[in-house]
Amino acid sequence: MKRRISITISSDVVKKLDAFVDGTNIRSRSEALETIAARFLDTNKIAVFLGGGETEKLKISGVFKPLLKIRGKPLIVHNIEQLKNAGFKKIYFIANSQLIGECFKVLGNGGSYGVDINYIEEKRPLGNAKTLQLAESHIKSPFLVLPVDNYFDFDLSYLSRIHSFHDATITLAVQSTRESLSDLGVVEMAGDQIVGYEEKPKNPKTFLTSAFISMCDPKVFDYIPKGNVKWVMQTDIFPRLIKERKLYGCLISGTAVNIHSVKDLDKIK
Repeated sequence: MKRRISITISSDVVKKLDAFVDGTNIRSRSEALETIAARFLDTNKIAVFLGGGETEKLKISGVFKPLLKIRGKPLIVHNIEQLKNAGFKKIYFIANSQLIGECFKVLGNGGSYGVDINYIEEKRPLGNAKTLQLAESHIKSPFLVLPVDNYFDFDLSYLSRIHSFHDATITLAVQSTRESLSDLGVVEMAGDQIVGYEEKPKNPKTFLTSAFISMCDPKVFDYIPKGNVKWVMQTDIFPRLIKERKLYGCLISGTAVNIHSVKDLDKIK
């Protein structure tokens, strides 16, 4: 559905806009403006890295997980490159001061990778939902959420498109696996809608698992209380969204691995 809006722009910009009107692919100023705006928005999307929690749990053999070498480069560099390729160029990196310091040595402000990275310090770990809340004042449009310790190679643009098709607050990347599900979040789906979610189940009902990489609407912040309370997305937000039919899934073609141990690294190398 299209909506009529009124804008005021300079005559110089109008001249440049008219240069896009060729009468075939773009037939009017409004169509030119819509095309340019859509291209800009699609290549300047927002992503939020979650790196909160206790410092030692973010390490393997004394090395911060985002800095572990995956096929010759730090995991975080691989992920930044994937984000850029999918048009996610505005990036917020939320973590404790130690992890921020070590990742800044590698990434800087992101300029050399073609992205803009902003660092937000988490001073007190209260759960991943509260970590995410630290970015609330910076976000006004749908955005990507991903953990700093996940390896992935699937198409993030596809996840973004699926999210836009539905009235979803969160759309999770979902994959099928026959591996042990005891450390994963298992989902039940009806079409694209997630109708069940269980973290680390003893008796999983499906082989569909959450990669915990997701597209979110800013409305997600309405589900996170203010103040110093512990709040976790999997247990405090997902169940409510399922009841409200606002949690969706996107079946991915590719790989997503949450790196908990050296064994998980072996799945990638």
